[in-house]
This record gives sequence, structure tokens and C-alpha cells, in this order.
Amino acid sequence: MTKPTDPPKTLLTKTQVAEMLGISVKTIDRRIRSGELPVIRDGRIIRVHPNDLERYLSARRSTRLSLSVQV
Repeated sequence: MTKPTDPPKTLLTKTQVAEMLGISVKTIDRRIRSGELPVIRDGRIIRVHPNDLERYLSARRSTRLSLSVQV
């Protein structure tokens, strides 16, 4: 007997990722080229798996607040 699996998550376009993060598609392209943001490629189609996006964001979370206030 097989266990039911979670339904597959919808893959995101570069535009969707950029809108979610509030940055430009050009910045997303740079993150992809540098290897920081993993993608799925099928020919010219590029998609981002939501789990990869979550890992990308988790790696950039800061646990401390650094304020540089000069008086």
C-alpha cells in the first residue's frame, strides 16, 4: 500500500518571484546566473520551485538587527 503524497507545488516564473520579493526580474536573472537561486530549465523555460525559493530566502535571513546610527 502506498502513502498519499503531497500534491506537487506550482513552479514559479521569474516574474512571479520578482514580484513576490519586490525586486526586478533583472536582479532575479543575476541571482540565477550566479547560482544563488536554483532553477529548473526546460529549453528556454525557466521556473523556480517554491522550496528552492524558501531555502534561498532562509539563507539570507538575519537574526540580528544592525542599525548604524551616527550621532
